[in-house]
Order: sequence, then structure tokens, then C-alpha cells
Amino acid sequence: METIILITLAIVVGFVLFRPISKKELEMYNDKDNWSNMGF
Repeated sequence: METIILITLAIVVGFVLFRPISKKELEMYNDKDNWSNMGF
């Protein structure tokens, strides 16, 4: 049971870290006014 949980956790972490970055996210990251897109 622990093995299944660990494998699932590793897959989720790997997906979050290595997923392709969308064009919208790249534009938000490169924008100089980063306070406007913090989500507030």
C-alpha cells in the first residue's frame, strides 16, 4: 500500500515539475510588472 502511494506521489511531483510551460505562463513570467498578475 505504501509503495502505491509513493509511486503516485512521485508521478504527481514529476508531472508538476516537468510539465510543458504554456505561452500564457511564459508571458506572465516575462512581464516586468509582476505584481499585477499575482492573482489578488
